[in-house]
This record gives sequence, structure tokens and C-alpha cells, in this order.
Amino acid sequence: MARPRKNESEKRVVQVNIRLTSCENQRVNELAKSVGITPANLIRQKLFAGRFPPVKHSPIEIDLYRELHRIGVNLNQATHRINRNELPGEYLSILIQVSKTVNQAIKLLVNDRRSG
Repeated sequence: MARPRKNESEKRVVQVNIRLTSCENQRVNELAKSVGITPANLIRQKLFAGRFPPVKHSPIEIDLYRELHRIGVNLNQATHRINRNELPGEYLSILIQVSKTVNQAIKLLVNDRRSG
């Protein structure tokens, strides 16, 4: 199936050239890549909409967040049961270790975002 034809008023025929430093060009390319559009479309949206499009998260980040959320929910439920003396006492040391591991993972994720 062929691509639908655009009206003459919708065609982009005027070209505007700008000069960027290497650093500015790298920044524009990184922003465009994080949003999932071309640098030209990124600049066009910023110019006419007055804001940058929202950053799209990779499926890996979304899956990781969901898994950490599930771990947190399970840990919270288990902690409530321990506080009500519904679980054996030896589970407490396991839960403390899991809690430390989750906290370390969160710290690594937060610090990883700051390094970029």
C-alpha cells in the first residue's frame, strides 16, 4: 500500500539551516534519541509547541520498575505479617537481607541516572 499524498500546504518545502557546536549537536541527537524522533522533529516540536516531547522509557526500564515494585509490595506484605506475628521469626533475617538488596538496587539505579 502506498503512502498517502499530502496536500501542498502540508508539504515541508522550506529548509532552515542552523549551525551548532559539536557539544550542542551531540545534545540534540541524544535528546532526539531518548524521545524516539529525529533531531529535526525535536527542534520543530520545541519551536512550535514550546516544550520538548516526553521522554520514552525503554521496555527494559519499565520491566525493571515493575519487578522492583512487585518485590516492594511482597516485602511490605511480609513485613506486615511479621509485625502481626503471623510468620516464623527466622524469616525476619531473610526479609532484612532482601530489604538491603532492594535498597542497594534502588541506589544503583538512582546513581546510574545521575552519571549520564
